[in-house]
Amino acid sequence: MRNKIVKQIFKKEMLDILRDKKTIFMMIVLPIILYPILMVGISGIMTMSMSKMERSDINIAFNSIPNKDILDIMKKDKDDEGKLILTKVDNYKKALEDEKIAAYIEIEEKNNVQSYKIYTNSSKDNSSTAKNKIEDVLNEYKENIVENKIIEQGLDVKQILEPITYKNVDVAKTEEIAGYFLGQMLPFILIIGVLLGAIYPAIDVMAGEKERGTLETLFTLPISNLELVMGKYMAVSFCAIVTAFLNILSILLTLGFLLVTAGPGNELGIANFDLSQLILPGIVTIICICLFSMVVSAVSMCVCSLAKSFKDAQNYITPVTLFVMLPSYVCMIPNIELDSFTATIPVVNISLLIKSVLSFKTDINLIAIVLISNFAFVILSVLLLSKMFNSEEILFGNNKSFSFLEKRSNIKKGTMPSISDGAILYAIGLVLLIYVGTIVQLKFKMVGIALTQVMIIALPLLFAFYIKTDFKKTFSLKAVSLKHVLGGILLWMGGFIVINIITQVILYLFPQNIKVAEALSNAIILKDKFLINLLVIAVMPAICEEIFFRGFVFTSFKGKNSAKAAIIVSGILFGFMHMDFFRIVPTGILGIIFAYCVYRSGSIFIAMILHFINNSLAVIVSHYPTSSLGKIYKIIEIDFTNFKIGHMIMLLCISGVLIGLGIILLKSKVDKKEKNAQVKAP
Repeated sequence: MRNKIVKQIFKKEMLDILRDKKTIFMMIVLPIILYPILMVGISGIMTMSMSKMERSDINIAFNSIPNKDILDIMKKDKDDEGKLILTKVDNYKKALEDEKIAAYIEIEEKNNVQSYKIYTNSSKDNSSTAKNKIEDVLNEYKENIVENKIIEQGLDVKQILEPITYKNVDVAKTEEIAGYFLGQMLPFILIIGVLLGAIYPAIDVMAGEKERGTLETLFTLPISNLELVMGKYMAVSFCAIVTAFLNILSILLTLGFLLVTAGPGNELGIANFDLSQLILPGIVTIICICLFSMVVSAVSMCVCSLAKSFKDAQNYITPVTLFVMLPSYVCMIPNIELDSFTATIPVVNISLLIKSVLSFKTDINLIAIVLISNFAFVILSVLLLSKMFNSEEILFGNNKSFSFLEKRSNIKKGTMPSISDGAILYAIGLVLLIYVGTIVQLKFKMVGIALTQVMIIALPLLFAFYIKTDFKKTFSLKAVSLKHVLGGILLWMGGFIVINIITQVILYLFPQNIKVAEALSNAIILKDKFLINLLVIAVMPAICEEIFFRGFVFTSFKGKNSAKAAIIVSGILFGFMHMDFFRIVPTGILGIIFAYCVYRSGSIFIAMILHFINNSLAVIVSHYPTSSLGKIYKIIEIDFTNFKIGHMIMLLCISGVLIGLGIILLKSKVDKKEKNAQVKAP
């Protein structure tokens, strides 16, 4: 890769981006003016509104004339506070609804004990204020009665009512209070700022370039795809990072203004604090935001590369915005902190890390996990982007739009599903699984799991029917040879050992997931119902999930020349569909193994066989832990509390041999076809 070429592409893209006034406004002007308007303006409006409400007189009503002492307390003048005005009403419910009164007090007296019931309408603005003022009046009245009775008994009021005294002493430094205050809102604001900075440049350099028709011209130049990708990527990342810095600067200036003036700083007791204490947390925050900007930039470019026009790109980028915004709210949720689990979740880890360092809660190990995981996300997203740039179908806008949006009469018979079709099918399946499948499974248990599997297989079949696809090709409905079955089983056996080791590593690093795994196993497996468990947990997923993933999704992502990417992507999507943190990686690897077997054998039936074997093993071991299979499973299982490196090396060697044999048995037939195709090609 030539650095000079990359720099030239970077300069060209920056000039194109800066020519767009809308982009400049979103990147530079908006962050400078938005936060002062929001923070200062809203703070001022809220203060004025609360002050006005406190100073306003409030109408209230009683069911009977209250005690004279209560009326005297109500008539007391208090600085900057409104009075409670006694009003007569016939129907207190209607009066509350029409806001003629803010509260209605019902007085009852039983056995010389007075009781007061306060009726308010919480949907009205002055309800809370009225309730607080009435409670203050009644509390003062109650204290007066108690004091008078104590005096009547000839006792000391203070000694009786205040036998002890206490005082709260806040040992937090002003810098810690300021950091905590910033940590509640700054991560969310920064993440939104990064999104704004990355989305519009990404749309311009990808979809905008297509719409202007200049992308084809770039490919006629003597530059490689990687150089072109890196130049564009650097431009978008630079815009995102600059926007993030402008957001930080705007926020700090606004907070400085609020602290110097009569803002929240005086109320929180942080009007004067040492800014130098926030230097280290600030550096960590900047590094995090830079890495996050690079991830968001690559993801935005990947999504925008699928669009044919600027308008399409705006539609495509909306789900990305939502998926990034929602997890960023975690910084505002109390009692959720950065730990070994949350440090690996995209967006969440950045939000919680910024909150943690600003609150002066630093853990080097957790910071390292967050930075390494985000660096890995950067590499993966850039690799995905470079792969997409190698696809002419994606780059030049020839890729089909969503087939389900087309009229069925306009769809040609034998249409094969595209990447868009596979992505939308997966998205629909994931949403239904979350909102429908979860509810059904919780309510109906095992029957709910079976119904979920029916839903999973129905989606691709209905979709395939609608787009008039060739079912045999799309779902790889081809007889499988004995050699391929044997190769698949050997490959699965080797992979199963690796998966088991990875699972144990995850459970060792994140011990909180052990209870989740046990609860999940107990919730799924029905005791003394072996055949039902085998049917619902092994047979149905082997058919339904394979039709969904190794059938429709794998075929849609495979296209003509992207089998390797389709194998990996379909496997990762398979892992994420299971939605349990400790199962995502192991299940993803299992999905990759199944997809590889389908690709090499050309038949989905081999994946169904392997899926059945894998799930039935779990059922058998659960029902018969002392059986031969149960004993073998115990040998494979790695116990990291009593770790023996020799045991692991032995298992890895066995796994390597099994995987190698499996690949050899699976590989031959497809490779011959590929070589013949290459020989025939000019």
